[in-house]
Parts: sequence; structure tokens; C-alpha cells
Amino acid sequence: MKTVMRNSALLLAVSAVSAQTGVNPDITIPATDGSLPAPGSNGCAEGYFPSTDTVIFTVPYTYKEVLSIIGNYTNLTWSGSPDNSVTTNNSAALKSNDWTPGSARFYDIDGAHVIETITTYEKPADGPYIEIHTLAPLTIPAANLSAYSDYDAQNWTSICGGKATYANFTIHFCATNATLGAGLLHSIHLADAVTVGKFLGGNNFTTCEALESNSTTPSGSSTTSGMLPSSTSSMTPITNAAVGQSVGGIFGFVGAFAGFAALAAAL
Repeated sequence: MKTVMRNSALLLAVSAVSAQTGVNPDITIPATDGSLPAPGSNGCAEGYFPSTDTVIFTVPYTYKEVLSIIGNYTNLTWSGSPDNSVTTNNSAALKSNDWTPGSARFYDIDGAHVIETITTYEKPADGPYIEIHTLAPLTIPAANLSAYSDYDAQNWTSICGGKATYANFTIHFCATNATLGAGLLHSIHLADAVTVGKFLGGNNFTTCEALESNSTTPSGSSTTSGMLPSSTSSMTPITNAAVGQSVGGIFGFVGAFAGFAALAAAL
């Protein structure tokens, strides 16, 4: 629990710095299209509105197992991109898998061209895995939504004596429709977390005690309620019902875009 609290505090600290100063000026955002627009009076470019979203999720698999799925910045099969469809400006890291701030990835999915540039990257052997990147302005045709972010973070931390891994996805973003953007990004990040568990076998996390007795059951997700420290209790809990509503059996960007097309039309 102390580890989760410490890592959550680290994300909050980095988030605060980002909010006050913007992206580190020493980090070069590649290409003109990868740049972030200058903020206006509300913190976003004209026509955009600020919002934030957090997804918390736990999978009953070790940190090492999780890292085998998420640990390569250009392998986004767990987020809906086909194998070898993501390119980068850091060709050396393709061999070393040593990603550094300024490394960007480029990919196209469901009509959107995505450019994400690392601002913070930590991948120690025993965890936690912390990866924070910017999201360059993009338009999602299926949702009639444009958005960008200077802080899109994920934290994967070993818990339950190493038998499970806790994930925290937090994003601060600007969108042409903040309500729709928050719902869409929540769905995407939830689907990503569920897919990591699916790739590793699809067992459901309940409690650390249940893992001690090897009583995991097949399914997709679980709430982290009851085992997380109080400092994270205010964050959005993830339930089986929420997974069913948000994921709809389809994972990654494609499923999320399709699911929110109807919502976009209704707003």
C-alpha cells in the first residue's frame, strides 16, 4: 500500500508541474503537427475546454507479466493497434527498448492520426512502470471530437506481495466537447486495462487474500475497492457493470470510437 501511495503522489507531483509550467521545454515535440497549441484564458486553445479523467484497475498478474504486454512503447496491440503499425522517431529504441523523453510514436486508427511524445519514462525491473506522454491535437471523426493533452499518464505497480498489478491511467486534456472527451478517454483507458488482463489469461481480481488461495475466476475486471489506500479512494471505481457498459466486448480505440459515435450524436 505504501508503494501505491508513493507512486500516486509522484504522478500528482508531475501533474502539478505540468499544469503550472506546461511540457518541459527541453523536450522536443517532433514535427509541426506534434506541437501543442498555446493555452488561452481557460488553459486550452480557443474552442477547447479543459477536463481530466482517471481509471483505476487491478489485474491478478505479476508486474513482470504485465510489463511483457505494455513494456514496448511502439507495441500497442493491447490498445487496438495492429502489430508493427506504430512508428517512432527513436529508431535506436526499437532495438534497445530503452525509451526516453522526446521519443514519439505515430499511428493511425479509425480516422485519427495520433502523435504521442514521452515526457516521463521509468521502467525498473521491479516496478513501478510510469509512462507520461503528450497527445498532439487530433480529430476523431466517428465522435465528431477534437482533443489534445499535455499529460497522459499511466502507472503500473506491483501489489499483493507481487501477485497482482495495480494500474492508474490519468489524463488532463482539452477537447471541443469536454463531457464527451472525458467519457471517450475513460472508455479507451478502461478497455486498455481490461485487454492487458485478457492477454494474460482473463482472470478477475477480487482481493489479495483471494490470490493467496488461488481463487481467481475468469472474467474481465474488478473493482480495486477494499485494498487500495485511502488516498485513492476518491478516484473512480471500476466495476463489472462499468466494464460491460464501456467496453461492450471490443477493446482499444476502435471499440471506444464506435461506442461513442451514438453519444456524440446525442450531445
